[in-house]
Amino acid sequence: MFRCAQCDKSYQRKAHLQRHVVTHTGQATTACPFCRKYFLKPEVARRHSKACAAKHNKQPAPAAKPGRKRQSCDQCFSVKKACDKGLPCSRCLSLGLQCKFESQQAFSPTDSSSTDFSLPPSIQSSITSKDDTQFSFLRHFTDPSVEKDRLAIGTTAECSVPRNLENLYSHLEDALIPLDSMAAWFGDFSGLGSFFQLPLTTESHIPTDFLSSGPGPTKLSGQLNELMIELVQTSKSMEIECADNTQLLYDTSQLASLFTVSNIAIFVSVFFHSLHWHLPVVHFPTFDPGNVSNPLLLSIFLTGAAYSNSLDDAALLPRLLDVAEEYIFRSVTSLSTQSTLQPHKITSQHSTIQLIQAALIIEMLQFGQERVEIRRRIRIIRHPSLVSLMRCLGIFHLKRSMAPTSNNGEDGSWKLLVAEEVCIRLASWVFLADGFLTLCFRNRPSISIFELDCSFPWKTELWEAEDASTFNRIATDYEAELPLPSVREAVRLLLDNPDPGPIPSRLSLSAEHLLIMIYALNSLAFMARVDFFGSVPLEKIRSAANNWKQIWDSACANNEQKLLLGYPKHAKELWLLLTVTLDIASQRTNLPYLDSDSAATDDLGKLNEFIKWCSRYMATPSALEMG
Repeated sequence: MFRCAQCDKSYQRKAHLQRHVVTHTGQATTACPFCRKYFLKPEVARRHSKACAAKHNKQPAPAAKPGRKRQSCDQCFSVKKACDKGLPCSRCLSLGLQCKFESQQAFSPTDSSSTDFSLPPSIQSSITSKDDTQFSFLRHFTDPSVEKDRLAIGTTAECSVPRNLENLYSHLEDALIPLDSMAAWFGDFSGLGSFFQLPLTTESHIPTDFLSSGPGPTKLSGQLNELMIELVQTSKSMEIECADNTQLLYDTSQLASLFTVSNIAIFVSVFFHSLHWHLPVVHFPTFDPGNVSNPLLLSIFLTGAAYSNSLDDAALLPRLLDVAEEYIFRSVTSLSTQSTLQPHKITSQHSTIQLIQAALIIEMLQFGQERVEIRRRIRIIRHPSLVSLMRCLGIFHLKRSMAPTSNNGEDGSWKLLVAEEVCIRLASWVFLADGFLTLCFRNRPSISIFELDCSFPWKTELWEAEDASTFNRIATDYEAELPLPSVREAVRLLLDNPDPGPIPSRLSLSAEHLLIMIYALNSLAFMARVDFFGSVPLEKIRSAANNWKQIWDSACANNEQKLLLGYPKHAKELWLLLTVTLDIASQRTNLPYLDSDSAATDDLGKLNEFIKWCSRYMATPSALEMG
């Protein structure tokens, strides 16, 4: 029995009790679509509407379908995900999706007056307006109440496209061949095939562990053991600088349960289904876990651990991330001071490129943590150090030596093209990280857009091509397109085009390209506000933003843009924020976020308040006080 806490009435079913509890609120929940009269109970409203329809000589409202009514939003229902029924729900909010409950109201009468049949004005007013959802991702990221997955990386993994993991498992099999040839001869490897049949989700546990049950030491197990030793040594060397000794790692036994071969299979897969879509700088089709440097393997491994549901060492992870960050960036600092750097051979310096990949991944992973001191360390120390190394190597000026169409379907030429693309993507996404720090924390840009003279990265379908033949086929489809200018020149085209009309162009810009360009415009607007002599006038930036929006609308007309994952799908929010900022920059000088005298910060609160203000400004700009 279910008893009402207010009147002690009892009901056999919880649903009956819930309907009864509503009567104590005194709030009408259902309205007649004909006479606008409200009722506490839906069944009473239903009986009244039938009589009211006959009285007004109208067709009665169609009966609702029998059975339990769906309560999830359309987006969550379509992918069979749990929905918290918020308006908008938290999943749609974090993914930047438009949260709708339209299909649930399909039974409503076609008459326009029936839209209030189940929602009285008091409830309708609480529904989030369109203007409130235009900054959905930025609101989620800057919301102080968000305690987990602030960057929505874990949520992205839910929508990630299934991957062909055959090559990955094949590479892992090769790395698990024992170093002792006699052990390999007598060892039983019949279980390899079943071991690597890993599902896309990591909810099921893989019981086999080749570190303990294998016939002998392997290349991969040796690399994991080496990593554990190096991390413990790094942790001990941090003891003098660390005020809290509980944050240190003293022995490899603390890491043994985490650094296993079975976890590599899981965590690498998780990485390429989650953070990879936000930071696509590691080439999945050619990635070989048994043939990468320790820093890159560590950063990918820990990213997978951070976003894995099967992690049993969650308490260990935060301090391990701090040690891993120190371990990777010590190598970055050491490399930056060497006098033997060879910028003209950068694409062939695999260990250096993999170190930069590792540094960028761990920087992004750490930035998603909730500790302010980590954000400050990334912003002030780590990120400038990474930018300095890449500047010394000339990566920001790297141009392609071969067009994608020059590939003849051979693995050798394809991998050379991929090596160049990795460097170009590193330049692009480090610039995006720099723009992110500027946008969110008022950090002065470390990279100028006019310094970014490298090529644009490939479109996603080229980058994700599984093999050389697939790559060659996709590249042929782009042969008729004009070659893209450098990133710097593309932004110049936006700035130098004063025509407010449509931009005639055969340049095929993707969402990733437009994301880079809108970050560039935001950085230019920041410098124009805080510098006495702004490099680019605000009016010129405003015109460029309008040009950008026209290109974005044209790109979004393509159905492929609906499948975007990661940050490119939120590029329009950055444009909205930029346009509102430009609108009010000359009128309001007392907003904390726009105050030119404010120093850089690691607190997201000011940006969150400003985004809320922007939503209200876009809804009723004339109704807001300008003082």
